[in-house]
Formats: sequence, C-alpha cells, structure tokens
Amino acid sequence: MRATLALECITRRHRLGREHVAVLHDVSLELWPGELVAILGAHRSGKTTLLRVAAGVEAPDAGAVRLDGVALATCSASERARLLRGVGYVPKSWRVARGKPVLDHVALPLLAAGRPLVTAHAKAYEAIERVGVLHCAGATPDELGPCDETRVALAQALVHEPRLLLLDEPGVLAAPEEREELLRLLRAVAAERPQTALLVTARDVSGLAGAARVLTLDAGVLRGAREPTGADVLAFPERVVEATSSR
Repeated sequence: MRATLALECITRRHRLGREHVAVLHDVSLELWPGELVAILGAHRSGKTTLLRVAAGVEAPDAGAVRLDGVALATCSASERARLLRGVGYVPKSWRVARGKPVLDHVALPLLAAGRPLVTAHAKAYEAIERVGVLHCAGATPDELGPCDETRVALAQALVHEPRLLLLDEPGVLAAPEEREELLRLLRAVAAERPQTALLVTARDVSGLAGAARVLTLDAGVLRGAREPTGADVLAFPERVVEATSSR
C-alpha cells in the first residue's frame, strides 16, 4: 500500500522584502489511508504553508510532494489535475468571490471536473446538508458567520469525495462552543470515511479533533511524532488499527 500523501524533504521560502525566508525546513511526512494526523504549532510556525504545499496550491522550493506515490512536480498536467481532484482543502479563512450563493461555490469542484450542473447541484446539496448548514445554501459567503463559513468550506472539500482531506485550524475563528460542535462534526465525518487520510493543524490540544498521531511544527521544523494522551484527543481505535495493519 502506498501513502496517500508523502512530503519528502520539503523546503519552502517566502519573499520578505529583499530576502527569501525559509518557512518550511526539510519537512518530511507520510500520511496513510484511514489515518488522522494533527500538527500542532503556534501562529506563523508554517502550518498553513505546509497544507498549501500538500494541496498543490504552492510549489516547494526543494523536495517532493507525492500523492498516491506520484510526484506532483514530474507528472503530466492531466495526471496532476486528476490527483488534485482527490484532495479536499479547508483553509482557515474561506476566500471566494462574493455575490454567488453558497450552493454554486460548493458545486464548483464538480463543475470544474465536467459534471453536469444538475448533478453538481444535487451533490452540493447533499454535502451542505451533511455538514449541517442546509439553511445557508442560498446565502452568499459574506452573509456567513465564522462557524458556518468553515462548515461550507468543509462541504466544498467533501463534495468530490476526496482521498486526502486537509484542514487548517478548523473552527479557530469561531466561538468556543461552536468550535467544539465543528470538531465533533469533523470526528463524525472522519469515522464515516475510513479510507480517507486527514491532516489537521491546530494551535492547541483542544483542536486535535481525534488524531491518532500528533506532530509539532516549530519555526518551520517538523518534530517527531508523539502518542496523544486521553486529555488531548478522542481517538478512533478502529481507524488506527486499520491504517497500521494495512501498511
């Protein structure tokens, strides 16, 4: 079995004035089907950049990103597009064109893949209903609160049934009680999709969302895994056993 996601010695630099500052330093990570991994890190530790690189939004300055064993940098454009259709990315802040209703935004990945409008809208309705925001289907993005915005972004990520789901600090902008509801939803979604690999970032242990493996990102350096404690997470033993035994 191949890793769903493999980051191999990733370095990523961002321009700061006249200099290029390394945001990620030689980061390596493997994520397997059915695994839920959390990355803890403070603000500006490189978490968002790591997810953007994994999602193919940013290209690394050094190293390789592999999806299902295929390196994004060396595959054809059509193969790259096919692989990236299997990735769902939920950013910290959902930035989309204002004015169009939520339903159209959630359906967009399917429309981009050539699905008929009627089918894309039907699947989008299902995804919106699954994350508990069917009342937002006709709203525009600027009418959404932080929690609903994250749920809608999750619906958009789930609509094409991804093999890899990346979530950047889910619920961090929501009220504490809304965040806990959102994390419960994420745990339920994870349990429903035993072959999907999930990578979640968080600033504190309250955002680990059921992770079975926890890593720490500090100033762009990914530290080794540690076993989460009961105080940290609610784990899914059946997912952990399946992911481990299938390697």
